[in-house]
Amino acid sequence: MVGNKKVMTLAEEEAEMLAELKAISQRCSDDRFSLLERKVVQCDKDDDGYASTFLMKNPEDPTTNQYWYSKPTIDALAGECASLIETRIFSGDTEFKVAFLSTPSLYFALPPSLRKCCFVFDYDRKWENDKGFVFYDFNSPTTFTGQDLESKFDMVVIDPPFITREVWEKYAETSKFLLKEEPKAGNLSGLFLGTTVVENASMIEELLGGLPTAFQPNIPNLVYQYNSYANFGDLQWLCKSNDEIL
Repeated sequence: MVGNKKVMTLAEEEAEMLAELKAISQRCSDDRFSLLERKVVQCDKDDDGYASTFLMKNPEDPTTNQYWYSKPTIDALAGECASLIETRIFSGDTEFKVAFLSTPSLYFALPPSLRKCCFVFDYDRKWENDKGFVFYDFNSPTTFTGQDLESKFDMVVIDPPFITREVWEKYAETSKFLLKEEPKAGNLSGLFLGTTVVENASMIEELLGGLPTAFQPNIPNLVYQYNSYANFGDLQWLCKSNDEIL
């Protein structure tokens, strides 16, 4: 104690800062949406690409913290995934598989030919008729009824509905269950790509070996800024800044 003021540790300061960010986000979300109202992220209706189709057909749901990236951001993140998948398949790795955890906008932005080697793990059952859908509740990180998914994937793509450490720890547990090899920075096995707030950088490196890339995603209806993180180099799309972010 200094006088009557408690001296906080770095971990306590980070926890307090993330709690403030979460509270700010919730207040702004409440202002933007009524309890039952849903909002569609605006996109170019003349563009018949997969990202535009997804955004127009899937309104956001603030009651489950379901917010979408902008179309240019989807294009960049999905483009990075597509480039990596195509490279692996072209090199003869026909067993290469990607798990999209709570990132349906990126999964559905891929062309069907690439989606064949991907699965989308999500809590929202609206997509359960898609053959790549896996019901996923992060509170049960390694429970997948009737499916043998352990050590079946080469890459995970993650965007949790919450930014807190306890939630990211569960996603990291899921990732290590699904991946053939544990993700490590600079290791081209156990690939990780994800997005979360700038303040989570050290935590993401600790949990999944991910380091910030040059690309910052745009999520129109969230008030704080995200970074994208990867544990591999030779980026094709995320190696430059996002023109949407001033």
